[in-house]
Amino acid sequence: MIKSATFPFHFWQPDFHTAAPTPVSAMLSSIVVKLGIYGFIRMNTLLFIDYSALLQAILVSLGITGIVIGGLSAIGTHHVKRMLAYSTLAQVGFILVAIGWHTPLAFTAALVFAFNHAVAKAAMLMLAGYVASRASVKSAAFDIVTGVGRPLPMAGALFMIGSLGLAGIPPTNGFISKMLVFKSGIAAQHLGALLLIGLASTLTLVYTMRAFMRIWWQAPVEGVRTKSDGDRILAPFMLVVLVLMLGIFADPLVQLAREAALRLLDPEMYIRAVLGP
Repeated sequence: MIKSATFPFHFWQPDFHTAAPTPVSAMLSSIVVKLGIYGFIRMNTLLFIDYSALLQAILVSLGITGIVIGGLSAIGTHHVKRMLAYSTLAQVGFILVAIGWHTPLAFTAALVFAFNHAVAKAAMLMLAGYVASRASVKSAAFDIVTGVGRPLPMAGALFMIGSLGLAGIPPTNGFISKMLVFKSGIAAQHLGALLLIGLASTLTLVYTMRAFMRIWWQAPVEGVRTKSDGDRILAPFMLVVLVLMLGIFADPLVQLAREAALRLLDPEMYIRAVLGP
């Protein structure tokens, strides 16, 4: 739970993202927290089978709580990277809910969601760092970066697409992720949980669009100007292109995740590989 920044052990992540260099933030939020998710998967499918029903109930409860708390906290913060850190808490919540549902389709959804979130969140954190590097004071605080993006339309377009990806709007990869989660919930008849996460997921659009409007539409505060040089935009550009490509051509990733999910739910091959025949 600490590794994946799952509620209530997410306390370290917002402070870390606020202070960490952009490449470190992107790596941690997109990759490192997924190691905790991998741990949850192995706990449910390999290590603690006798307690899997209890673990599944805990994961669904924590996931829903994280979606709500993460979304509300992201709306209330005043720092772009901190906002994205709370967003990770919410997005990880969807993955935990899918793992807790414990069906082949739900595991497929969890794996696709984890991969797609890694791509989109890394891009968004890099864009936050890109904007902060162009401010007269290098900071991602909204008071500093408000209006800084107005001379940077390319970054604005990328941030908009990344925001749509986090919110699960087509044609981005986030839409594929959330569609699979909702399909797995409907198939497993978890309609109450689906209603809760469906309503809470709308918070993503609220905080990402607020950030977009402040950075790229509002006038900058007095004394703040946009510098002509700063971080490069190539890496987030490539990731945002991947966000679109994985939304339009999603089938290879979904098929790969489906095969992985079936193997996770039937771990005999893994056991033989580790222990021998």
